[in-house]
Amino acid sequence: MLSADGPAHGRAVAERRARSCLRAVTARRLYSGRHGLFGSRRPLGGRHYESLWPFANAWAAACTLAALPGDTGQEAAALLPRLRHGLDAYRRPGTPDGPARPDRVPAGGFESQVVPPLGRGGDVFYDDNAWIGLAAVAHCERTGDPAALQLAGDLLTSTTAGWSDHTGWACPGGIRWKPSPDTTSRNTCANAPVAELALRVHRRTGDPAALEWGVRLYRWVRGALLGPDDLYADRIDPRGRLERTTWSYNQGAMVGAGVLLYEATGDPAYLEQAAATADAALGHFFGAALESQGPAFNAIYFRNLWLLGRHRPDPRITRAAAAYAEGMWRRRRSSRTGLFTGGGSPLNRSAPMMALFALLAGAPACP
Repeated sequence: MLSADGPAHGRAVAERRARSCLRAVTARRLYSGRHGLFGSRRPLGGRHYESLWPFANAWAAACTLAALPGDTGQEAAALLPRLRHGLDAYRRPGTPDGPARPDRVPAGGFESQVVPPLGRGGDVFYDDNAWIGLAAVAHCERTGDPAALQLAGDLLTSTTAGWSDHTGWACPGGIRWKPSPDTTSRNTCANAPVAELALRVHRRTGDPAALEWGVRLYRWVRGALLGPDDLYADRIDPRGRLERTTWSYNQGAMVGAGVLLYEATGDPAYLEQAAATADAALGHFFGAALESQGPAFNAIYFRNLWLLGRHRPDPRITRAAAAYAEGMWRRRRSSRTGLFTGGGSPLNRSAPMMALFALLAGAPACP
């Protein structure tokens, strides 16, 4: 059994499981080494490629695993250049600073589906591009590739272009969910990860404008979407009506943004706010309530709680993560394929579990 309290034994088990997950998602049934892309094979040939959101989670997971020393980390690190190459399949060729569809794609942005000739492309979502930007920062941290950091900066520019200028809306401001003019939803998932991206870029570059965006976005989410229970609602519409569904990854992203702001500014209020949300989330998400969120949301949730643990160690975090990971391994993993079962994308069920096992094995948290 995986143990969060026995570092030597527990970490060794977690590392073996993380490596098993890596090999499952990079097996030929799900991964094309030629294109650096994930996608299930079609019966008559070709592949149905995964969308951008699972790809972002897989890239981030590989970066997390690559931080481990030894053969496991090296095996994951070898995958990173291929994934950086594969990312280009989600952006159409066009001008040097972006694709040639400004009506749907902001400069530097990526579409939600692979573009021709491998797919038909799709809409752009600011949250998808924020997760890609965070993975790009992690890629730079693992490989030293300055082009990845440049990409992260470009994506910060393109995502913050979604900031609403409608002064008549309730809680003016906030990044809309997608660029289309008729989009009025401003979601935690489209603002909190961009705040994290801004703060990660600031940490790497010292850019004061990036820090300003981090503060601006964080304060907007707290003002518009924070509930009296210290948890964040899903979204707000122009009339001020809230969709109050509580998702684990939204709580995690705001915890992470608070920690990063504390580290950037030294203001202890940010750390206190992060700790309050983490405490509320740990009390809210457990057992079936946590499992219902799905691995993609929960991996983001836990990696951000890991960041808080740098300043506020809390054994509940590793215990909760270990218990969740153990349950998923025992009940939701296919012994035949090594992939995790359930609805939706097989990559989005399995790559996040690789990231979680890597954290339990001792890898530092990274986006």
